Amino acid sequence: MDPKEAARYVKELVADYAPSDPASTAAGLRVLWLRAVPNQPPELEPDQEELVRRLGTDDPHYEVAGVPVPVLTAMGQEIGKAAHKRVSGFLPLVRLLWDEYGREGRIVAVIALGPMELAKPEMVVPEIHEMTQTCVSWEDCDQLSMKALEPILRRDPDNWLERIGAWVTDENKWVRRAGLTALGRLAMVQAIYTSQCVDLLAPALGDPDTDVKRALSFALRLSARGEVAPVKAFIRAHQDETDADSVWVLCDVIRSGWKAQLPQFVDLLPLYRAWLETAEPKAQRSVQSAVRTLERVQ
Repeated sequence: MDPKEAARYVKELVADYAPSDPASTAAGLRVLWLRAVPNQPPELEPDQEELVRRLGTDDPHYEVAGVPVPVLTAMGQEIGKAAHKRVSGFLPLVRLLWDEYGREGRIVAVIALGPMELAKPEMVVPEIHEMTQTCVSWEDCDQLSMKALEPILRRDPDNWLERIGAWVTDENKWVRRAGLTALGRLAMVQAIYTSQCVDLLAPALGDPDTDVKRALSFALRLSARGEVAPVKAFIRAHQDETDADSVWVLCDVIRSGWKAQLPQFVDLLPLYRAWLETAEPKAQRSVQSAVRTLERVQ
């Protein structure tokens, strides 16, 4: 079943949707997407096998069927076309798909949530915040951030930037990661907001959680694609940090940075060399890698 065919069937299915009975529609959607499971799943590389394990396949309540993303995207988009006109009525379906229908249900749900959020942001953003707290991996967190949360931030940043920026200090690590991802992507596409976004990213520096650290590094690199100067100013402002968690992020911005931008960071080389003397031992390999990266583009 290709995406167009899937969308056609979903359109018929949601035409009969009743908010009082979301379970029937959710079950019908599952029957539909399972028809799109490849007959011969591709053989996984060892690192992919680890990813699949982390997605929850060891949990019998978290299904990963392997449906192609384009099919799931088409299904979610078709639901979104109806749902943005009846947001409160479709929220029970979206929550059910997210909570009980595994990887496939979550992808369909986040795609549908984008137009729902744009239609009723004050109603939908709190729902997204709750859903984010139940993420099981970086994949569903990032999808929720990019597909469900980000649309309203891009459309109305003046109203939503500070509010979503507050997610960076949330007690739940997935909420923090979702906020970081959305902020970095806004800076990338609307450079005028880069300085504000970088300021809002700052409280996450020093966070010991690996998923948050990686999201912060990624958000800073995305921000540099909008405007480099605020990111360089951020690094300079934290040149006295010596803890491994902070230094890892500040070094990863360089060693994982886009090659075309790296020459603009070369003047920070003395700062990174200084960390060879001051950073915690656990951070030394990261510092050495960043120094080598900058020396190569000098």
